[in-house]
Amino acid sequence: MRHRAHTRPLQHPSFRPLFLMVIACQAALPQAAWATTKTHRKVVKIEAVKKRYEKMEMGEHNIPSDMSVLTKKQIRAQSSSQSIYSILKQTPSVNEYQQNVGPGTPVLTIRGVRMSQLAQTLDGIPMISLLSGGEGAYLNNNIGSVVSKGQIEGVQVYPGVAPPDRQGFATVGGTIAYHTLQPSVKRSADLLTRIGSFNTTEYGIEANSGTLKSAGGLRLIMRLTHTHTAGYIENTPARYTDFLFSAVKPYDYGLSQLTGTLIYNRGTGYLISSPLPVAQLNKYGLFYNYPLSEASTHETNNFITAIVGDRTYINRHLLVGVKLFYKGRNSTGSAYTNPQYINGSYPYQVNFNAPYFGFGPVGGPNNPNNGFSYDPAAVFGSYQAGEAADRTNQTSTTIGITPKVNLFLPYNDITIGGLFAHERGHGTQYFYGTLAMPEINGYNSYTGAGWGGYGHRTVYSGYIQDKIGLLHKTLHVEPGITVTEVHSRQYQPINLYAAPDYPYTLANSDRAILPYLGLSYDITRKIVAYASYGKGARFAPIADYVLGPSGSSTHAPGAETVNAYEAGMRYVGRRLYLNLDGFLQNMSKMFSFYINYTTGFAQYENIGKERMEGAEFSGKYLLTRHWAVSGNASYTRARYLNGFAATDTPFEGQFGYVFPGDPLAAVPNWLANLGLSYRKDRFQGDIIGQYTGSQVTTYDLPPTESNPQLQDATTPNPGNRLAGYFVLNVGASYRIPIHQGVLRSLKVALNIDNLLNNHYYVHYYQVYKEYGFAAVGQPYDSAYPGEPRFIEISLSGRFA
Repeated sequence: MRHRAHTRPLQHPSFRPLFLMVIACQAALPQAAWATTKTHRKVVKIEAVKKRYEKMEMGEHNIPSDMSVLTKKQIRAQSSSQSIYSILKQTPSVNEYQQNVGPGTPVLTIRGVRMSQLAQTLDGIPMISLLSGGEGAYLNNNIGSVVSKGQIEGVQVYPGVAPPDRQGFATVGGTIAYHTLQPSVKRSADLLTRIGSFNTTEYGIEANSGTLKSAGGLRLIMRLTHTHTAGYIENTPARYTDFLFSAVKPYDYGLSQLTGTLIYNRGTGYLISSPLPVAQLNKYGLFYNYPLSEASTHETNNFITAIVGDRTYINRHLLVGVKLFYKGRNSTGSAYTNPQYINGSYPYQVNFNAPYFGFGPVGGPNNPNNGFSYDPAAVFGSYQAGEAADRTNQTSTTIGITPKVNLFLPYNDITIGGLFAHERGHGTQYFYGTLAMPEINGYNSYTGAGWGGYGHRTVYSGYIQDKIGLLHKTLHVEPGITVTEVHSRQYQPINLYAAPDYPYTLANSDRAILPYLGLSYDITRKIVAYASYGKGARFAPIADYVLGPSGSSTHAPGAETVNAYEAGMRYVGRRLYLNLDGFLQNMSKMFSFYINYTTGFAQYENIGKERMEGAEFSGKYLLTRHWAVSGNASYTRARYLNGFAATDTPFEGQFGYVFPGDPLAAVPNWLANLGLSYRKDRFQGDIIGQYTGSQVTTYDLPPTESNPQLQDATTPNPGNRLAGYFVLNVGASYRIPIHQGVLRSLKVALNIDNLLNNHYYVHYYQVYKEYGFAAVGQPYDSAYPGEPRFIEISLSGRFA
């Protein structure tokens, strides 16, 4: 839901320490008439600064673009089945679904723009991979997340292109800004536990040091939680461990501060590599999945993030800040398929990730060079049995710095900032007949198609943005520009497709100049009209830097871009908030790729064109002191403007060919939320209804297509739409005061997601079984089920 924009943290640096200093200064001033003129002038100057910053924060309601806010209370009110992505579905134009309780294989779109094309920031630093763009790539860190729901206290969602100082890195359609949990000024310790459906349990501790006067006002917070779930889909158990430590140290009389944040998250669990046949779900149950002894896909992911920041108050016109950060990721994925399903006669795809399905017979006599000496047939009796399992290992490290300067002048506020970062990634993949496999380079290591070797990317990005007040500060003009230069390099130690075998390196440099212009006009004190234009760019994933034997790209494609236009009007009153806007997003130079696994032919180009257009409405009304109603609705029309080879589902498990005029698959035209909340004393209650409209599915073209590029290609199917669905979530909590010893209170909460237990599909398509490079058999329907009713009871105790 939307909130008044001035409540948003970190849009401009927080100056509450400054306000506290003002109060302290006023209290300390002698009341006698002999107070010096010098002291009086100092107080007047500080008061002027305070008023200026208050107006600046209040003035954020005239931001010239659409924005949605999720507050700490909203986030904490959600059940443990929700994730940092599923909570975003409460905002307009956001569609999300996942496979499991918590952060399990999330799929996200904003106005039809998929997750891998969105920018995500954590306290202003990029959460996404610099090498591959946004999160959410297929079978890439799909269990667990960089930051967990319990580790954040606020989220801002900017559809389209946000102003430069909030845009993040590499987006063609939206920015999600997460803010980590901050230490409080009061000392406390919370012990918490939750018990929910599908054998879901969570327990943890959150401890705040409060303000340590002996340490100059230092504040600390530590949070550690562990979650286990059996999953609502059969045979998909998962475990998550999340740890956060954060510190805030004010100095210079509270005008400046040092901050430090350390996050370590770990997720391990099973997932489904592709939707299951609808015929099997009808026969065995909606949440059926193959036993793990027959088919499994497993991931173990570790995420570590460290951020150190400084914000220095120079004078009433100048504030300087900088953040240094480190991100490390480590992921191991393992997949196995019982050889009885690896044949042309079994009618369905079982575990799409089995090597033989996608690569056919490799090794032995089929080996084009000496980089893969393993002979599956010789070791396990057949190629199918010898290619029943695979393992992938991926690691990446990122270091960077984000400087920022705020300059406050009489009629305008200037922000200058940048991102300077480097990321290095390494990946390996191994084939074998069992999960208990050796991992020997040159034996069973498959290093084609972007695997193996090392990827490097260095980013130099800077922006300047102004906010100018005209016509007695009723007209606000926000011009800005971002210039980003990216240097990329991928080293491959072996080329499986080419003969003779040789290592190679592909490298290029790319630059994007991204202008932004926003206008807002205060029609009255409560009504604001706004419009904006912005350009965004996403750079090619490093996995696109590969060679085939002939006709292949010698370099990766350039950046895909978007030109986004937006106009709207909002009303911000004491009890009523309303926003209505329309948008148009023209996307060009979209990544297009074609791979023929039989010949190794690989072609990467920037030729795709897409258009997203629509309208959004949101509002909130305080009925009484205790009751509030809120809601939003959005309409999105997303379609392709030309024909090209593309990844054509947000799930990104399919790629194929799209035609001019085709709608984007898996993008609902209509999305809506309606909520009712009650707050009184220690009680809190919420009812939220979420509607997801119908959406276009996909189907596979037959293998008899005369054009080889269209054989087996997945394409949108406008004639077959997935039905819309409605989900009703309710939650309530009550805090009981205790005051016995160190125990101060107990909080009891109940959450029920999908109260009506509606059964529905969140993803649906028609597909052929893939067997040894080719489609076989007859096409059939496959689907993912949505989460059934989830009931959870939680208990937490607060200790002083």
